[in-house]
Amino acid sequence: MKPHLLRIEAFGPYAEPTAISFDALSPEGLFLIHGSTGAGKTFLLDALCFALYGEVSGDRNLKGLKSDHAAAGALPQVVLEFSCGGVRYRVERSPAHSAPRARGSGTVERAAQAALFRLGGGERQTIASRTSEVNQEVERLVGLNAAQFRQVILLPQGRFAAVLRAGGEEREALLKTLFDTVLFEQASSWLEERDRAARIELAERNRALEVLRRQAAHEWSAHAPAAPDPSAESASGALPETQEDLDRLCERIAAVVAMTAADLERRSAALEVARQARAVCDSLAERWDRRAAASARLAERESQRASVEEFRQRLQRAERAEALRASAAEEDSARYDLESLKGTIAEQLRQAVRARERARALPPSVRLLPLQALPSLDDLTAASNDLAARRAEVQALCQQAQEAQQAAVRAVEAGRRAQVAEGDQGRAAAALEQRQRQRLADAEALQRACSARDRLSGLQRAAEEAGERARSAMAVAPARQRLSTAEAGRNRADAERNRALAALLDLRQAQIAGMAARLAQGLRRGDPCPVCGALEHPRPAHSDREPVGEERIKSAEAAVEAATGAARAAATALATAEAELKALLEKAGEAAGDPAAAVEGARQAAADRTAAQEAAVAIEALEAVLSDHDRHLQSLQAAVQAAGTERALQLRAAADEEQRAAVLRAGIARELGEEVEPAAVLEAFGPLQSGLRALASSAAEWSRGTSRLERAMERLASELAGTGFADGAAVLAALVEEGRRRHWAERIAGYEREVIELRGALAAPELAALPEERPDTAAAAAAQATADAARTLATRADTQARGAQGEIERLAAEHRQGAAALAQERQRAQRLQAVADRCSGRSAPHISLQRWVLSTYLGEICGFANQRLELMTAGRYQLRLTDAGGRGGRQAGLGLRVLDAYTGEEREVNSLSGGETFQASLALALGVADTVQAHAGGVHLEALFIDEGFGTLDPDNLQLAMDELDRLREGGRLIGIISHVGALRERIRAGIEVSASERGSVAVVRATVMD
Repeated sequence: MKPHLLRIEAFGPYAEPTAISFDALSPEGLFLIHGSTGAGKTFLLDALCFALYGEVSGDRNLKGLKSDHAAAGALPQVVLEFSCGGVRYRVERSPAHSAPRARGSGTVERAAQAALFRLGGGERQTIASRTSEVNQEVERLVGLNAAQFRQVILLPQGRFAAVLRAGGEEREALLKTLFDTVLFEQASSWLEERDRAARIELAERNRALEVLRRQAAHEWSAHAPAAPDPSAESASGALPETQEDLDRLCERIAAVVAMTAADLERRSAALEVARQARAVCDSLAERWDRRAAASARLAERESQRASVEEFRQRLQRAERAEALRASAAEEDSARYDLESLKGTIAEQLRQAVRARERARALPPSVRLLPLQALPSLDDLTAASNDLAARRAEVQALCQQAQEAQQAAVRAVEAGRRAQVAEGDQGRAAAALEQRQRQRLADAEALQRACSARDRLSGLQRAAEEAGERARSAMAVAPARQRLSTAEAGRNRADAERNRALAALLDLRQAQIAGMAARLAQGLRRGDPCPVCGALEHPRPAHSDREPVGEERIKSAEAAVEAATGAARAAATALATAEAELKALLEKAGEAAGDPAAAVEGARQAAADRTAAQEAAVAIEALEAVLSDHDRHLQSLQAAVQAAGTERALQLRAAADEEQRAAVLRAGIARELGEEVEPAAVLEAFGPLQSGLRALASSAAEWSRGTSRLERAMERLASELAGTGFADGAAVLAALVEEGRRRHWAERIAGYEREVIELRGALAAPELAALPEERPDTAAAAAAQATADAARTLATRADTQARGAQGEIERLAAEHRQGAAALAQERQRAQRLQAVADRCSGRSAPHISLQRWVLSTYLGEICGFANQRLELMTAGRYQLRLTDAGGRGGRQAGLGLRVLDAYTGEEREVNSLSGGETFQASLALALGVADTVQAHAGGVHLEALFIDEGFGTLDPDNLQLAMDELDRLREGGRLIGIISHVGALRERIRAGIEVSASERGSVAVVRATVMD
């Protein structure tokens, strides 16, 4: 992926449209992004990352990407043109933001938008127009996701050293974002799950076989022979442990079944004999019982003959009375009905008198009707008709009274509504005045909040810069102390090295002097010198010191080498302390001399920023409150007008209804008189009308009843002649219901039949020659029951034994099959366990499958990184992959240490100085990029962006790092650096200058020498 053009508008600190042409920077290959703190340098990298993936590279919130400096209606947008595989593309994105409403006040939330186009031939072709689709297409084209992009192309400030400094688990998480090893983790988890499942299955099968053996032992326990000693364990009752034990149990239960079958056969024969003996005894006893019962019944029936004759006579008299039943009943019914009607008429007359006394405005025919006795039917009919006509007139007056009452109620209700409307009007007017005062106060608060928001960006930058100066100023004194300590340490190390060198030189001189003395001792006059060959020896050497051996020389040389290494380390520590102090002094500026004032200034700037933020947060809420005030004011004004109109209408309606009620009441008074209610008059008419109708009905019924009684008396008198009955009462007394008469006749006939049948039964031959005493059936039944119980016990024992035999044989067969399956399952479980232990790191070499794969990637990364780290550190450092987690599977294989060529020892990466850490982190980040490119299907990475870190390098190491970046540039890669280091501005020819102002940040591309 290679960027060509970046356009920004209303995005972050960039309010105005800003264009960054990377093509203009490509000829140099290496460019610098510089500017003051907080100017917006890093936001250019955020924009680049956001354009591609919809994410920002730092910790910023995606909801706050719209520029506070831009106009309220401005559209925040980022456009990037880039190429992949020789094809040029354009991606356009707009973040989620708030925008003013098209109509009315307030804002509306706009969703994030994205689009991707293919450029070529002066035209563009749409590839995707939805955010998710654009993200997928960009990942496919670039070959990297957002996390990988930030690791291999865009190295955010303080982030690209994460892989170097992270622990094993953190480094594992980082590598997982770069390399897809989920398949290996899933494979290990799948194998562990299969291993656990196999172990569980093996245990379940073992338990199932044990359950089968226990079930077999339980089935056998009820049939096992008792042990001679109850305290000792019987061999026959022990729990079977093997298949052979189960087979022997099958043989034992078969023997028990044979014994129970023989016992059952004997008990069955004995039961059959007992059954035959009982059958003979029961037959004889049954005939003896029948004879005794027939004799007793016959004697009982003979004693009832007199009572039967009496019932026969009563039956004959009832049959004669039955022929006279109709006439006697008719005469009695007619007489009874007249007596009942007489009492009813008396009560009706009393009720009619009381009803007439309570009624008013009656017609004359009703007032003069005599009610001391039953009037004639014609008088009653005429009075009823007159009363009905008068009732219709009063009903009309009732309707008129009801209308008057309703009009009065409506008048009262209209008056009440008028009062309510008057109260509503007053309350609405008061609320309107109160709302107007509240709106004025909230408008003033909104004006103050908007002013605070306009100052917020400047206060934010001021607070950040003040905080950075304060932290740097506070760190100056400790840095100077560390520098002083480092200088003293270097001086001590140099002195120690000088002392070691002097001691070595002294020893070597003593060694040479001793050697010369020894040679001089062997010289003889005239003999040639073994050194110079001279024959004269004017001044032979001699020495008073002890001879120096080679071991002392080697020990002194070792001391010199150690002192030299210590001096080199002290010099490195001093250089680090000097660079650190220099960086702090640059950041602190004038505040370096007064840290307390710098801290107080940072505190005050932070307080001003916080106050402005708190005030600005309330803007949206205050705008919503003002909009709510306006809506309520309109509503309250409408409510005041509506309440006044409603009050006037209700007062007019109340007056109209009162006038109508007065007219209706005057008409009722003219008809019935003053203070007389038509409803009361009408209510009194009802009981009187009912009473007159009832009297008319009773008069007609009395006439019909008298005629009926006369006819019935004449008919009964003619039918009583010659019947033996004196009158109708005697006939009614002799009557018996038909069912009862039929019952008497059936009982008489049944008595006669039963006597004949009993006499015939006693004369039957089968009841002759019977014994005097009844046979003993209980003894025969008891004998049979005893035999039957014995057979039942034998049957139960045989059934139980056969059931146990079948169950034990079934359990033995299932156990045999289960044991064979268990053996196969055990072999499979052992194989699964071995593979799962190897892949999860529980067995040698004690590293998980996923960690092994990640360790391989990390080793490849270290190989690429060391090629650059050796150049940047003049061959001093190399990164080494170690088994930092030791034994334990998931914690092994991802440790990093650094090899120091000066000492030949490996040490922790955290022991590196700030500059060395930056060098190692940069080399490792570049190694990550090389490895990802090698494993990303041929992805070609043509750009690299680095944010800060060069300030920790001394001039020599900075030179080495820049040499390595130059080599990358010569390979065709575009490299952008964000840094405050002045030496970089002198060395890098092209770059982007970012400056801040009250209207937002401005970025200018300078494609030649940096100004």
